[in-house]
Amino acid sequence: MVSKIELKLQGNQELSYQMASLFHGALMELLPQEYVYKMHASQLHPYTQHLEYNDKCWKWVISCLNEEADRIILKEVMQNVSSIVLKKKQITIDIVDRAYTSLSDKELVSILYSGDSSRYVDVHFQSPTAFKQNGQYVFYPDIRCIFQSLMNKYDSAEEKNVMRDEDTLTQLCETTRIVHYDLKSVSFSLEGVKIPSFIGKVTFKFTGAQTLANFAKLLFTFGTYSGVGIKTALGMGSFEIPEERGKKCLQTDKLN
Repeated sequence: MVSKIELKLQGNQELSYQMASLFHGALMELLPQEYVYKMHASQLHPYTQHLEYNDKCWKWVISCLNEEADRIILKEVMQNVSSIVLKKKQITIDIVDRAYTSLSDKELVSILYSGDSSRYVDVHFQSPTAFKQNGQYVFYPDIRCIFQSLMNKYDSAEEKNVMRDEDTLTQLCETTRIVHYDLKSVSFSLEGVKIPSFIGKVTFKFTGAQTLANFAKLLFTFGTYSGVGIKTALGMGSFEIPEERGKKCLQTDKLN
């Protein structure tokens, strides 16, 4: 399963997406230290987090990519938190509302069998996004980098090698093209380093078999939780698919 919680923030301090790494530090302090150690030791990152601004307010969004992370991070910890302390800035930010969204494995896989669905997908990259290839930053929406990242993140979350397949990756790249974009080059500051990246909107078109197009959509839907590219745990690589917001398969409830 995948899940996320959107925390509506209120405070006297001006926020920016560059501060997401500070929120990551706050999250690590809130979590049980044995779980933090387990994640570090296993090199797994079953969560992402980022800041986003919409409806005239800032939200802190934390996504989890498996049931254990969902239980510990979202249900045991974040449902009980009323404020966030950013020690480096010496500020406290109140949480004034929260909403929980989840998608089961069954609902996710059902995308593969969705029939004659649209061959287009609109993607809005909300936080600075970049990839790393051969030691160099790639800060444009390279199709191979996108699919490769999403497949790797899916396998990492499930601790299985079920998505990563070179032949499938090649087919996806050969049958996907960008038909529209509205992008902006930005940088993401992290520990004194400015990472070149991009934000904005991209429309992808899938020209291959319907099954392959559905597989691409499955990956993009998963990506609305996992993010894409580098440093997703620190606030980079978040995106949404605007048309997905109203779909019945996304169950929005209060945490309980």
